[in-house]
Formats: sequence, C-alpha cells, structure tokens
Amino acid sequence: MEALWMVSVTFLSIGYGDVVPHTYCGRSICLLTGIMGAGCTVLVVAVVARKLELTRAEKHVHNFMMDSHISKRIKICAANVLRETWLIYKHTKLSRERDHTRVRMHQRKLLLAIHQLRRVKMEKRILADQGNSLVDFCKMQSLMYDVLSEVQSCRGELDSHIHILEKHVEELRDGFRSLMPLLSSTLSTQNSSIRHLLREMEVKTEIASASVDSTTV
Repeated sequence: MEALWMVSVTFLSIGYGDVVPHTYCGRSICLLTGIMGAGCTVLVVAVVARKLELTRAEKHVHNFMMDSHISKRIKICAANVLRETWLIYKHTKLSRERDHTRVRMHQRKLLLAIHQLRRVKMEKRILADQGNSLVDFCKMQSLMYDVLSEVQSCRGELDSHIHILEKHVEELRDGFRSLMPLLSSTLSTQNSSIRHLLREMEVKTEIASASVDSTTV
C-alpha cells in the first residue's frame, strides 16, 4: 500500500512528504521520474501549442475581422464623443437655465468617450503593426525567393556563356595549330623563290660585267 501511495502521490503528483525514499536508489528513481515527467509535460505543451497555433491564412482572416471590429468600435466612440459634445453645447449655450449637474455628467461622459476612443485607436495601431510585420515577412520571403531564382538563372546563363567561350577558345587553338604548318610551308617556298631570284640576278650581273669587259678590249 505504501508503494502504491508513493507511486500515485509522490511520483505522479507533488507528494505530501509522508512517504519518502530513504535509499540512494529510491531517491535516484524519484529524481529520474520527476525529470521524465517534466519532459513529458513540456512535450505535451509544445505539441498542443503547435496544434493551436494559427496558420498564415487564419492569421490574415483574424486580423481582418479584428480590424473591422475595431473600426466599428472607433465609429461608436467617435459618435459618443460627438453626442456628449452636442449635449454639453445644448445645456450650456442653447438652454436658458443651465443645469450644472447635467453639464458635469456629460463632461465626465465626454472625457470617458475620449479616453475610450484613444484606447481603441491604440489597439488599431498595434493590430496594424502586427499585420504589417506579417505582410513584411511574407514580402521579404517572396523577395528573397525572387532574388535567389534570378541568381540561379544568371548563374545558368553565365555557365552557358563560359562553355561557349571555352568552345571558341578550343576552335581558335585548333586553327592556330593547323595554321602553323601552312605558315612554315609558305615561308619555305618564299625563301626558295627569293634565293632563286637572287641567283638569277647574280648570273645576269656576271654576264653584264663580262660583256662590258669584252667591249673594252
């Protein structure tokens, strides 16, 4: 019975201190059981909070409904301010006999309506800031996605251009390699023709000099 009482009260609840472990093994078991219980509680709370959290669309709908509700409250508060202002003007300027008690009552109501109007406007401003932060996050996410897609497309185009340039460089290299034997052959033929012309010119000059010598003799 004491074991059942200890398990049900000390392990599963806060315990009353009437039954406590005295050995190190029992104390270590109690400590591990408490840690496991805290971990299980945290997991349950996290799962429930995740399930109860609103999605993005639900947040947009909730913000829209709250905006419309706060707009109605602002209109009501503004109407109350105008009504109390009109009643104060009526009891102070239009009536012949001024009723100070009613004037003070409407002044208190006017101050209360102004305070409510300011509070509702502050709530609307806070809601607008929350909606803007949500929209800004969505816009930033879409902008980052667009930038990443543009960078990827530019990278693909750059890779294709680099591949085309490599092909052109290879073609130019092959062209230069095929051009070298042609240049060497043309240079050799030109050198041989130049040598032949030089020999002919030397022969002609020798013949001319020999004819000149014979005429002088």
